[in-house]
Amino acid sequence: MEPLQQIDAVQQQVDEQFSTLTENQLNWKPEQSKWSIGQCLHHLITSNKTYFPSFDKLLKHEYRLSFFQQLNPFKKSFGPMMVKTLGPVPVKKFTTPKIFEPSSSALPATIVQDFRDHQKQFRNYIRQLLQLDTKHLVIASPVTGWITYSLADCIRILTGHEQRHINQAVNVLHHPNFPIV
Repeated sequence: MEPLQQIDAVQQQVDEQFSTLTENQLNWKPEQSKWSIGQCLHHLITSNKTYFPSFDKLLKHEYRLSFFQQLNPFKKSFGPMMVKTLGPVPVKKFTTPKIFEPSSSALPATIVQDFRDHQKQFRNYIRQLLQLDTKHLVIASPVTGWITYSLADCIRILTGHEQRHINQAVNVLHHPNFPIV
């Protein structure tokens, strides 16, 4: 599926599955160590937004990698590895980097609308970025600058990551103890 179609499919799934949930339901967790539906949505907003400054620079043709990032011998292997490990089907559980952690407090019922608003902005970035040479442009991870990958892989990572956490949220929704109201 193409990136814009993936973003649209995620939004449709969120609208269909979560738009009528109460604040209590959006914040319910199957276990203390697990994320709620609201936290899954908040995490996606938080993690995607860390890329927006780099996207702005790419679109203005002002993005520059450091000398080391340009020479990074692993830039062709990090992307495909991350596409696979952060994709829709979890290969294994990862610890979320601090900058991507969702709110630990209760989220308002507006989190679904906040996600919808965010998706419009995210989709607009991806639509514009797809006009660039995504296979040859290289971007650094917002977690650590020594991880670099192609813009094409970055887009695949982000869209696959979205589906991964929407799948996680759907699993919460279908948990046998999920509150009815």
